[in-house]
Amino acid sequence: MSAARRAMSGDDRIVLMRHPIKRLAPARRDVVQARWLRHFDLVERLADIGSWRLDLATAEMEWTRQARIVFGVDPAAAMPTWDRFLNFYPFNDRMVLMQAIDRAIATGQPYEVETDIITVDGRRRRFRNVGEVDRPDGEARCLVGVCQDVTAQYEIERALERSALVDDLTGIANRAALNRFLNERFENRSTEDGLAVVLLDLDNFKRVNDTYGHQAGDQVLQRTADILARHADRIGFVARPGGDEFVLAITDRDALGRLRALLATLLTALTFPVAGAAGAIVVRATIGACVLDQGITSRSDILRRADLSLYNAKSLGKGRAMVSGDLRPILPSAD
Repeated sequence: MSAARRAMSGDDRIVLMRHPIKRLAPARRDVVQARWLRHFDLVERLADIGSWRLDLATAEMEWTRQARIVFGVDPAAAMPTWDRFLNFYPFNDRMVLMQAIDRAIATGQPYEVETDIITVDGRRRRFRNVGEVDRPDGEARCLVGVCQDVTAQYEIERALERSALVDDLTGIANRAALNRFLNERFENRSTEDGLAVVLLDLDNFKRVNDTYGHQAGDQVLQRTADILARHADRIGFVARPGGDEFVLAITDRDALGRLRALLATLLTALTFPVAGAAGAIVVRATIGACVLDQGITSRSDILRRADLSLYNAKSLGKGRAMVSGDLRPILPSAD
């Protein structure tokens, strides 16, 4: 005999083996029902879930105690209505949930969706919503739903996803994030979309590393990332694919219209000295850019053209910029 069965009283074993609850004497039935309600409440609390039932004819809802708790509702308060239940969900999430519920009612198939909710006290939580239509006599009578708070798991997954797309040293996007960004731009491209890809290499970076060590080199990379991030704010996307190479993807129409002036400003901002016992080493940027046109059809194409412009700029000397299709070199601004 198992330990669990040995732990039961003889009466309990008889109840489980021979008697449905409805066949018990009223007093005994109340005891068994109360025991199982406590058990069910404990299970919901341990799993951080709550369940509810919606009468499809009257729109009346019944909530378990734990369901009210996970939504931030006072367990002693009146049952929230169906409208109040839906209002816990931000608009877009509410639409996702309602579409899933409508499909479940129409098809008889269960639904499962993840959404955000806003609790009574204003906290945003992530919920897994699972539900199914109950058809006791073949006709849809009620909808039974379960909500589980998966916020902690969701935040861990998001943090892992972010870490996979962020450069550890500088805190800006890495090569994978850049590729994703550019691929999405090309996949969702329209005639009104504008884009320029700007490649930057740091001149004298190797000399800084060789003279003052990798810690000084890391500081140069971090300073460069900070400068680019400030300039990229509201106009585009900045990434460090690796080494001393940086990419600025410009999507703002106004910024694209003044691209040459913007590149001149960047050349000035990215010129700074690194001082030490061996004297100051001036770090500069050399830049190659390419503006999206009808002849460019892919991420690799625009990057290749920007890289060719970078090569042309380097052939003219350090601290210059070139734009694909334009033979005029750009020098640092006088500011």
